[in-house]
Parts: sequence; structure tokens; C-alpha cells
Amino acid sequence: MPEAAFESEDVDELRDSYLGGGCHALALAVAERTGWDLAIVWAAKGRRTEIAHAMVVVPGDEELYLDVGGIRGLPEILDDLQIDPDQEEAVLEGPVGPERIHALTRGRHAHRRFCAIGPELAEHAAETADRILRAIWISPNSLKTCCP
Repeated sequence: MPEAAFESEDVDELRDSYLGGGCHALALAVAERTGWDLAIVWAAKGRRTEIAHAMVVVPGDEELYLDVGGIRGLPEILDDLQIDPDQEEAVLEGPVGPERIHALTRGRHAHRRFCAIGPELAEHAAETADRILRAIWISPNSLKTCCP
């Protein structure tokens, strides 16, 4: 993420928040503003597969994603998530729509779902999505009026 748009301690706090459990709320907020597809990273932990991250697919390049770290490739995202592809298998699911993310907030297996998005998280994610989109020179308002 272009850090010039954020205070340095703010960047650390945002990265902790959206790499440590709220990524799906941020991804949904960005997708709502842009209309872009979403993707999910699953990580195999022994015999169990866990949800690791949600992000937005950058249109025109299905190998670039937008998350709290800005626009970047999967290897950099996996590094941020501390997933070593040599030690554990990472599987990308996508592109998916918002309904898939919402479906993954429900279910009985905690390792296979995202936490529920309460009003506070939704509001913070919306504000953060606007800031990230402004930081990468994309106006949320122009996307709503000009683009599908």
C-alpha cells in the first residue's frame, strides 16, 4: 500500500487488523466499491485446510490482487501471511463473488470460516477501503459512476 497516504503506526495497525482476521471485511468493502471479483487463499495445515486470506482480484491481471498491502502478487501475500509454499500448500479459490465470502462466515468448523462481520468491523473496513483506493489513485465514486 502506498504508505504516504497513512501514518506509519496506522499502517502497522491496519496490516495487523486485515492480515490477522478482518481481511474478508476489507475485501468485501473494496469489491463493493469497485465491482471487482474476490479470491480466497486456503492453506493446508497438516491434514486440515484453513482459510488464510481474502482479497480482491485486480482486473486485467488475474495474478495481481489488492488487499491491505496494496496491489501485489500471491507470493508477496503468502510471505505476509507467513505461509511457506515449501512447507504448506496454499490453494487459491477464485474468482468468487461476495456471496461466497458471506457463506464462509457461517458453518461449524472455525478453521473453515471467516469471523462474522459486525457493524464496527464493517465501518472500519469501509473507511480503510476508501483510503486504500485513494492511495492507489482510484476514486470509489468514479468507479460507481463510470464502471460496471
